[in-house]
Amino acid sequence: MNKYMEGLLSAISFFTIIPVRGNREISRNTMYFFTFTGLIIGLIAGIPYLILRPYSPLIASAVSIALVLLLYGFNHLDSIMDFGDSAMVRGIEAKQRVIKDKYTGSGGIGMLFVIYIPSIAFLTYFRPMSGFLIIIGGEIVSKYATLISMYNSRPFGEGLGKMFIGKISNNAIFFNIIPVILVALFNLYYIAATAMVIILAYALKSAMEKFYGGLNGDLIGSIGEISRLLFYAMAFIFAASGLSLFLL
Repeated sequence: MNKYMEGLLSAISFFTIIPVRGNREISRNTMYFFTFTGLIIGLIAGIPYLILRPYSPLIASAVSIALVLLLYGFNHLDSIMDFGDSAMVRGIEAKQRVIKDKYTGSGGIGMLFVIYIPSIAFLTYFRPMSGFLIIIGGEIVSKYATLISMYNSRPFGEGLGKMFIGKISNNAIFFNIIPVILVALFNLYYIAATAMVIILAYALKSAMEKFYGGLNGDLIGSIGEISRLLFYAMAFIFAASGLSLFLL
């Protein structure tokens, strides 16, 4: 099998619950398809929005966000909860200890509301096709922001975060921009929204490295979840200002 096809199947198998015969071992080729998994998840999760939006914006938005979380195997949900708990304590050692423990406190529950309720609310604003494209774009940008956050980063601990950071290359950064460019063809405002999110995600990564002494898998996953929300927020701002984010 072609090494790039192996990388794609490995990425789908590792990062999602989609049943494919892929190798779950992460390689440098796997990292080439980080944003491609976002494209696939966005397409799948966007279909219910496209169908249900004419009948109920709230149900359409809630179903699509729930499907996004499910298709990733709730891994990012766990990350954002661990981040929420650790954000409530002070000191690098305390933050590292809390983010790696198995317990969930009020900070973790609260972070779920902070991230996902606004995400659902923003999506209710858009028309069916615009919302469908925004869901796809949100997953691609989320994954690309996650990838950027790992580039030249300082890991702590010996978990998945350190492994991912060690496998990021310049080629992976450039290859993963292909889905970003494809979706950007719909409208130049997508490029503006994406650029803003990447800048904010990089600033968030820098702050996390400062306050946590580095990054681990939960922090990396949290950057992706926050980046999706930021993209929805940018899309909402453009739309509410009378600026069409997409041509459709």
